[in-house]
Amino acid sequence: ARGPVLEFCCGTGRLTIPLAKAGIDITGLDFTPSMIERAREKARTEGLKTRFVRGDMRRTSLGRRFKLVFIPFNSLQNTYSIADVERVFANARQHLLPGGRFVFDIFNPSLRYIVKAELKVQRGKIRFRLPDGRRVRIDEHYRYDGARQTGRITWVHHIGRRSFASRLDMRCFFPLEMDALLRYNGFVTLRKYGSFERTPFRSESLKQIYVCRTR
Repeated sequence: ARGPVLEFCCGTGRLTIPLAKAGIDITGLDFTPSMIERAREKARTEGLKTRFVRGDMRRTSLGRRFKLVFIPFNSLQNTYSIADVERVFANARQHLLPGGRFVFDIFNPSLRYIVKAELKVQRGKIRFRLPDGRRVRIDEHYRYDGARQTGRITWVHHIGRRSFASRLDMRCFFPLEMDALLRYNGFVTLRKYGSFERTPFRSESLKQIYVCRTR
């Protein structure tokens, strides 16, 4: 980046902390108060003065600009409407210095995976023991909402004799759709990779990794 960096959806600092330790001037932004507080605790433990801000990547203004704005771990897929995606892009543009880069990764939707996942419940997909010895089993249910292009995942957690459910919705962005969204929201795509090994994007790629600049 050769300059200051802004991470949208930084969570607990999983990437922010090691980048700060490597000498990068990085700021982390996240919507969830508990994650921001955990990130600040980790930074204090490491003796870092990294700035973590609780805010919404659609609209929070930090009052400075950056050479790189990035969104890791498919987090853009937690943005469901076109209007909100455009707000994220506009906010990223406003935080970029001239010549800066906007980088993010998302899944490449697989129709084969969607069909296969809907056909069965994956019982016991995850199993482990807690430190107190209790067994944990997690079943996964998947349903695809075609009208909203959203994968709806429900996890049923079985901990000892107790069970409860949690849900995650992930918006699917098809390749040409994302190309168009970027183009019509003021970005030029400089590179598009299909993996973190920087392989070219192809139909079979699991990922879509974009490196962009403002138009």
